Amino acid sequence: MTNSVFITGANGMLGASVTREAIAQGYHVKAQILPGSSTAVLDGLAIEIVEGNILDTTFLDREMASCQFVINIAALTTIWPRRLESLFAVNLQGVKNIAACAQKYKYQRMVQIGTANSFNHGSKEAPGDENQPYTGDQFKMDYMDSKYQAQCHLLALHQKENFPVVVVNPTYMIGPYDSGLTSGRMFLELYKNKLPGYAGGGKNFVYSKDVAVATVNALKIGREGQCYIVGNENLYFGEMFRKAAVVFEQPFRVKKFPSFAINLFGAINSIFARIFRKTPQLSYSMAKMASVRQFYSPQKARTELRLPSTPVEEAVADCINWYKANGYLPK
Repeated sequence: MTNSVFITGANGMLGASVTREAIAQGYHVKAQILPGSSTAVLDGLAIEIVEGNILDTTFLDREMASCQFVINIAALTTIWPRRLESLFAVNLQGVKNIAACAQKYKYQRMVQIGTANSFNHGSKEAPGDENQPYTGDQFKMDYMDSKYQAQCHLLALHQKENFPVVVVNPTYMIGPYDSGLTSGRMFLELYKNKLPGYAGGGKNFVYSKDVAVATVNALKIGREGQCYIVGNENLYFGEMFRKAAVVFEQPFRVKKFPSFAINLFGAINSIFARIFRKTPQLSYSMAKMASVRQFYSPQKARTELRLPSTPVEEAVADCINWYKANGYLPK
C-alpha cells in the first residue's frame, strides 16, 4: 500500500497524537506497540496495530516491508537509575535496527524523534538552537547520551549513504494521552495542590499535538539530514505554574525553593533510593536539571516544518481534561 507509515511507540503520549495526525494527513498507519501493552489511546482508530519489539529484527523485517515511511517514537525515557544498559539497547540499537530495515526496503523517509537536549540550551535572550553542541553528558544520564548517539548515527548515515532521515527534537511536551504519567505528572500534582514547590530553572514548553503536526509534516517537507528543535514558549517554572493555575482557576500558592535546598533534597533521595531500591520522586540529577534554564528557539521548525504555536494554556487544559475524562481526576 502506498503512503503507508510505520509508527513505533504508537500508544505513548506523543505516539497517540502522531498517529491521529498521520491519519488526518491521509496516511495508512501501521502502529507498533509492545506485546501485551494497552491500546486504549488508539481504540477506534482506523489503523493496523502490530505487536513486537524494535530490538526484534525479524519482526521489523516482516512488518516494515510493506511501508514507505517510518516515524520512530519508541524509546526508553528512564532517568533513574542514571546508568542503564537497556537505554542504549532501545534508544540506540533499536534505532539502528529500524534504519537498516528502512534502507533495505528503500524507504522514502525516516523521521526520528530525538530530544532538544541533544543541543545546548541558552537564555531567554539567546536561546539554544540546532547549531549548538551537545552538552548533556554533564548530567551523566544514559537517556540523554543514548538519544544523542542515535541522532549522530542517523546523521552519519545520511552523510555517508544519503539515507533520507529527518530528526525532530521536541522540548518539554504537554498534552493528552499521557497514560503513563510522564510529562503531565507535575501539572496533575499542581491541580491536586500536592506540588511541594518549584526550582528557579525553566524549560521550553510545547503542545504535544503541535509536535505531532511537525513530525508528520517532516515525512514530506523539511531537509533531509537536518535536525529540528520543536518547541514553543520559554518559561521559568514559576511562570509556567502560574499560567497553569489560571487555567485550573485555582490560587497560586506554590513556593520557590532555593537551588541548594532542592539539590540537598535530591541527593538525600538518591541515597535512600539506592539503599531501598526504589525510584525517587526527585533524584540528585533531576534536582540539578530543575535549576537549569533550558531555553530553546523553535524558529527553524516553524519555518521549515510548519510547526504550529498553540499557547501553553491550551496544552495544559487539554492535558488536565484528558486526565479527568480518563479517571485520573474527578470530572
